[in-house]
Amino acid sequence: MKATIQKIIQETPRVLTFIVALEKPVSFKTGQAMKWNIPQVPTGRLFSVASPGSDAATELWFTIRIFDEGKFTSHLRFLKEGDAIELAGPFGKFIFDEADASDVGLIAGGSGISVLRSIYRTVLDKKLPRKVHLVFSVLNVNEIIYKDELAVLARTHDNFTYTIVPTEKHPDWHGSCGFVNRQIFDNEFKDYKECFYICGPQAFIDCSLSVLKEAGVPEDKIYIDHWTFYTPKQKGEA
Repeated sequence: MKATIQKIIQETPRVLTFIVALEKPVSFKTGQAMKWNIPQVPTGRLFSVASPGSDAATELWFTIRIFDEGKFTSHLRFLKEGDAIELAGPFGKFIFDEADASDVGLIAGGSGISVLRSIYRTVLDKKLPRKVHLVFSVLNVNEIIYKDELAVLARTHDNFTYTIVPTEKHPDWHGSCGFVNRQIFDNEFKDYKECFYICGPQAFIDCSLSVLKEAGVPEDKIYIDHWTFYTPKQKGEA
């Protein structure tokens, strides 16, 4: 399907958000992805939709980390508002279960926040009766994606809270720092009764999953969006 880039937001030095208008409405579920194709680039790439699922969406958000040497994403820096792209899909089985009445724990590493945005926006926009708590691991304080949106949502929704955990220490940062670990998760999730959704680099997923299992979270309460394209031998193909 044809789509037009309406707006480009510089989230961080390495991450852009593209808001695109669709030629015709598309139906997709919260958590799914669409395949991008752009002119003069021979192969396409899947990107998670950062918007809540819809039966007839006419606008989609995509938040994408740009790899300067990436075979696909390196070209995205040259796109402009008004440019046309082609989208295919939706794809993917990482889908938010709206029927589960459990509170929601979101665990994001870097640009993995993109697909988790679709979940917290679904809960908040639809006024679903459950709490959402986000733990967002970032490399440093300059890499906080959706910084303003998160602050606004936490002020305006009693059922939404979040904690940002920079890996690198900063003199002006007074919260938790370092890699995610059991102590951080114990502080954030307390009794671990949430239904958990995780997205980020594989090492981050492995660590988060290990902590959740150690804390006794059952497997049927853990959902993971694996970046199958982001393995070591394929980094240059991003």
